[in-house]
Amino acid sequence: MLTVENLSISFRTDEGLITPVQEVSFSVEKGKTLGLVGESGSGKSISTKALMRLLPGNSALSPETRIRYTAKDGREIRIDEIKPGARALRKLRGGEIGMIFQEPMASFSPVYTVGNQMIETIRLHRGVGKREARDQAIEMLDKVGISNAPERIDQYPHELSGGMRQRAMIALALSAGPALLIADEPTTALDVTIQAQVLELMRDLQRDLGMAMIFITHDLGVIAQIADEVAVMYLGTIVERGPTRDVIRSPRHPYTQGLLKAIPSVDKLHDRLSPVPGDIPSPTERPSGCPFHTRCSEAVTGLCDRTVPDEISPAPARGVRCWLHTEEGRSAA
Repeated sequence: MLTVENLSISFRTDEGLITPVQEVSFSVEKGKTLGLVGESGSGKSISTKALMRLLPGNSALSPETRIRYTAKDGREIRIDEIKPGARALRKLRGGEIGMIFQEPMASFSPVYTVGNQMIETIRLHRGVGKREARDQAIEMLDKVGISNAPERIDQYPHELSGGMRQRAMIALALSAGPALLIADEPTTALDVTIQAQVLELMRDLQRDLGMAMIFITHDLGVIAQIADEVAVMYLGTIVERGPTRDVIRSPRHPYTQGLLKAIPSVDKLHDRLSPVPGDIPSPTERPSGCPFHTRCSEAVTGLCDRTVPDEISPAPARGVRCWLHTEEGRSAA
């Protein structure tokens, strides 16, 4: 359904040209879920906003970038070639690709009711009248588990609880019937109980509607529950990818291993957590060589700090960018 090749994004700033995302490639199959995981600043949200052409005016895609999307009618759309402001973008956003933004309170307009915003979206993409659009909006609010939907539809975002707003945001993203849904940390800031309900809701909706999904999070525990495949991002680069179960059971990159060790376990309540040491560097201070070598306890001096590793396939359907899995790395270590 979606193929992204060599996605590189640069920004013109007062400090010069910055490239926070470099040569990212991935694909999403129809009805499947791809999980993008990594710390804040890894480039997850920027990468997916590029798919919707929602990047600011000072940004640019590299000439080598290719973003191919197969529309619901079977047409192939080259998203990277669509001009900003083009009519095709209005059809793509919402009608083909929906997005759940990170903060629902900031994503809804505070001066319009939830229903007003849903009805506008439905009328734009489905071409129905106001009354029918309202009925469809109520049906979608009911589908995402909002009680008393005929009354809730006329409420403003601030009148809903955090969990309700998140459900309403999901309803808004799905109201135009997209084939691909991008969920940008949809369970952040929710308590554990509501988080579990939202994840179960999204799995059910995906199964019922036959959607594909890109799920963004910093939590590999959440990815394990919802994603078929996972891509681990660090400083704008995918450092490891593969089937979710395989990556979690047998992580190959030191960064993925560090993320897994940092997850709390109910079986080890008295053990100290093992956080990944240090902080992710700024894109303006990108280190030479492997971007993770400044925080890696297994980095090989003279190799990891000088040369960027290519992606290798240590197992079928797996990919990892790490010198430790090459002959040069093993001999140097």
